[in-house]
Amino acid sequence: MFYEPGKAFAALRAKSHTWLPLLAIMAGTAAMIYWYFQTVDFAWMLDQTAAATPDMTAEQREAMHKVMSPTLMTWSALGGVLLGTPIVYALYALYYLLAGKFIGSDISYGKWFALTAWTSLPRLLVLPLMAMQIMTSGGRVALEDLSMVSLNFLLLNLPAGHPWASFFNSLDLPLLWSVALTVIGLRVWTGRSLATCITISVLPVAIIFGLWAAKIVLFA
Repeated sequence: MFYEPGKAFAALRAKSHTWLPLLAIMAGTAAMIYWYFQTVDFAWMLDQTAAATPDMTAEQREAMHKVMSPTLMTWSALGGVLLGTPIVYALYALYYLLAGKFIGSDISYGKWFALTAWTSLPRLLVLPLMAMQIMTSGGRVALEDLSMVSLNFLLLNLPAGHPWASFFNSLDLPLLWSVALTVIGLRVWTGRSLATCITISVLPVAIIFGLWAAKIVLFA
């Protein structure tokens, strides 16, 4: 998948092994999240969160310190990974199924779910970077800075309170790599033109980030 994706997708068309990338990504990400919240300087993290929200009142800050705990944050984050990941993949698979029907493909929903899972494999390459950050940070690293491959971390360095910080933290190299893998997978599985495969692959990302950017411009 990393160095000969065309051959990989040709093999996966017959036998998908969907559980392999799905479990690898979920287990690896969950392990990093758990490790992070067990080692982070929690008081420091709450202070950073408060600093990123300057309009927070003193009462709200006090309530945040009372309510938030490492255990609560850990299980909330793990729930997001373990429940959110398959839900997001399922939605993407539904989109590919509908797009496939539009271009005349008879590929099943399960196969599209497999494509979504396999094209997410670049996320695994971020895990060593996350581990390095956790080990060397002394407990003082923001969750969004763990991967070090977002456009914000690499190029912009916007502070956490900046309206565009979360936007560019979410735009990262694994996402772009996954889009490129999806283009290749679509070409191998459907035989459609490169332009068609690029359009199908880029469209959901463009819609999500386009709406997000519009919200920032209009309401931030």
